[in-house]
Amino acid sequence: MRCRLSLWTLMIWGVAMPAVPSEPPPENPPRKHRTDLIGDAAALSANPPAEDVRDLKLRNWAPRPMLVTKTTLVDKPRFPVIDVHNHLDTGKQFLTPERVARYLAEMDAAGVRTVVNLDGMWGDRLRETLSALDEAHPGRFLTFAQINFEGIDEEDWPRRESLRLEESFKMGAKGLKFHKNLGLGIRLKNGKLLRVDDPKMDPICEMCAKHHRPIVIHTADPAAFFTPLDRFNERWHELNEHPGWLFYGKDFPPQKELLDQFIRAVAKHPQTTFIGAHFGNNAEDPATVAKWLDTYPNLMIDIDARISELGRQPYTARKFLIKYADRVMFGTDTPPNRTAYRIYYRFLETDDEYFDCAAGHHLQGFWRIYGVLLPDDVLEKIYYKNAEKVFGINSPLPLGEGQGVRAEGENREGNSTNSVARSPHPNPLPKGEGTPGAAKILRVPSTEDFEITGDGRAAAWQKTAWTPLEKRSGGPQNYESRFKILYSPTGLYVLMNGTDRKLTATMTEDFSDLWNEDCFEFFFWPDEQVPLYFEYEISPLNRELPILVPKIGQEHQGWRPWHYEGSRKVRKAVAVSGGTAQPHAEVTGWTAEVFIPYELLKPLGNVPPKPGTRWRANFYRCDYDDSQAASWDWARVGPSFHEIEKFGTLVFE
Repeated sequence: MRCRLSLWTLMIWGVAMPAVPSEPPPENPPRKHRTDLIGDAAALSANPPAEDVRDLKLRNWAPRPMLVTKTTLVDKPRFPVIDVHNHLDTGKQFLTPERVARYLAEMDAAGVRTVVNLDGMWGDRLRETLSALDEAHPGRFLTFAQINFEGIDEEDWPRRESLRLEESFKMGAKGLKFHKNLGLGIRLKNGKLLRVDDPKMDPICEMCAKHHRPIVIHTADPAAFFTPLDRFNERWHELNEHPGWLFYGKDFPPQKELLDQFIRAVAKHPQTTFIGAHFGNNAEDPATVAKWLDTYPNLMIDIDARISELGRQPYTARKFLIKYADRVMFGTDTPPNRTAYRIYYRFLETDDEYFDCAAGHHLQGFWRIYGVLLPDDVLEKIYYKNAEKVFGINSPLPLGEGQGVRAEGENREGNSTNSVARSPHPNPLPKGEGTPGAAKILRVPSTEDFEITGDGRAAAWQKTAWTPLEKRSGGPQNYESRFKILYSPTGLYVLMNGTDRKLTATMTEDFSDLWNEDCFEFFFWPDEQVPLYFEYEISPLNRELPILVPKIGQEHQGWRPWHYEGSRKVRKAVAVSGGTAQPHAEVTGWTAEVFIPYELLKPLGNVPPKPGTRWRANFYRCDYDDSQAASWDWARVGPSFHEIEKFGTLVFE
């Protein structure tokens, strides 16, 4: 992908400007209205004046900075991303399969696994939206409801709307969104604006608490939007282009009053989780937002559409984001667009200086921003962990290795320099997205090396819990089946265990077709750009079958038994309970413990794993008691164990 940097520039406030008289001279024409200015600006844009440069108008000034700075292009984020603030619209007429496919293509290109759509509305529109997004693509979209303010003055409105909201939650809505019209646009019959903390809103907030659904609330707007549109307004360009965004004057409350209403609502409902959109609606004042977070544990914030504010105060922003890493979530307020997402990644993950962020949302002010270079543990929380907790969802769909390449170089924006950045291990969305297997993710703790005994008695195994296998097909066997996995500086440790009644195992040679008898199996696919993966089978008689499997397109090309020696050799052991390790022995269960050295797996790429590395993987069991075949899996696949696109993901801690 080629990225061309924008030419939008920082307004340097120190430039000398002519003094503005308090009153225009009598011979001057009357001052123009904003609509006239906008018309003039459009005309001037189309036909730049050929006048003396000393008379250049501010609206036409677009200097190119001469700074030579480092440019880092971030194709993919370090961790999977949940975009908690987006607007995809609502209803089947807009959310056509073609449009949704375009959203997904942009999300995949940018490493975004889940987008929260705040436009769900209610009733049939909500039902259509859930069908087009959440139900058609499980795990990729989460839809929020809204409420209907029609009839706000009616006595039964609070009860009526709270019950309507409850129906929305039962349909599948994951939360409630309030737009800034609450506080700035909705008026009662007496002409007064409906306050954010009006008692009429209390039943709505309590319904969210009852169903453990968060409220995303946009209150007020940037501080400059509440000041006069004059030569002191730092967002002069933006407000001239969008005059309806100016909320200065007798018809609107001050910004502080709106923020006070918002915080009073948060304080009134301590059991309701509130998400303060746009950095708590107060990105110019992080110190006040910090006080709110310290005071109200039910308040979260997101960063959507406010990196322009945070990025011009990078020292303060970095300290804030690290200190409150458990309370901040990722969002963009921009329909899925790979370029916009990459601006956010550059802000969060690099220390680049003085760069344009307009492509992340739109031009906001005359300034440029600086990256905050957050630590990985903070990035992981902001990108998706905090959202998982708030929304009560499982881990997002996998992103591959999760370590996007950063291509760095010097660039002066006046030149047409291009840079290219690619992820070494891109992870396209698995085919058959939304299958249970596609959402499986398991964190793998690290350990020092230890002795293999077959029964899992090493103390290291206490670092991780058992993960169950689920019955997928076959006979009446209802055996418990489970596994654990660890990784060390030299290799992977796998422990598999299951109850059993009889050992249906007769093969006494390694490299036999063990899958035709009782066995445990695990598959590792470290690098999705390499069409090779590793399969390992072990029987209760401690026989093994290591396999190298090439897969081209949708067809696996058979398998190759993998012989090895020396440092590449697998270590393995089996323990049988309630009987002996003999063919057809009556038992109560058996356990297999295996060590796979990295030396064996190196040809597959992306080996050895490091903290944050991601592999695709799956774990299976086969049993043949009484000649009835049964099987279990971790990540659900179809008829074939080799549907690697449906595997789960291992995340190495």
